[in-house]
Amino acid sequence: MEDKQDEMKLKSQVLTVLKNGKFCHLSMAVNNEPYCVTVNFGYDDDFLYFHSSRKGRKVDMITANPNVCFEINYGGEIYSNKQACNWGTKFRSVIGFGKAELLADHNDKICALKEIMHKYSGTYDHEFNEHMIAHTNIYRISLKNVSAKQNKMYW
Repeated sequence: MEDKQDEMKLKSQVLTVLKNGKFCHLSMAVNNEPYCVTVNFGYDDDFLYFHSSRKGRKVDMITANPNVCFEINYGGEIYSNKQACNWGTKFRSVIGFGKAELLADHNDKICALKEIMHKYSGTYDHEFNEHMIAHTNIYRISLKNVSAKQNKMYW
C-alpha cells in the first residue's frame, strides 16, 4: 500500500513540474564530451517530446549516443537569512534518463507536436505545415525513469 502511495505521490510531483516548468535542459554525451541544450517540450502520460532541426550538434550527438538525461524545473525563488549557510532556493524539479527516440511516423510526429503546442498554448487546436513537419526531427523519451526533487518546504 505504501509503495502505491509513494508511486502516486511521485507521479503527482512529476506532473506538477511538467505542467509548470517552461523549458527542458537536455544533456547528451559522446566520446566523454558532454553537451547540454535547452529545448521546448511537451508530454503525455508516457513520453516527453522535443523537436529540433534535422542537422546540428544535438542531432549528431543523439545519433551517436541516444542515451540522454533531461531536467525540468520551476520556482527558483531565493530565500535569505542572516547566516550565509541558511540561504536556499525554493524549487521543484524532475530529472529523467532514457533514450531519445527519433519519430519517423507522420502521425506520431503530429501527436508529439500537438503535445508540445498544448504545453505552451493550452489548446490542441493548431494547424501544422506539412513541409515543416517533414523537415523537423521529433524525439521522444520515456517517462519511466524519472525522479522528482524539491526544496522540502516547497511541496
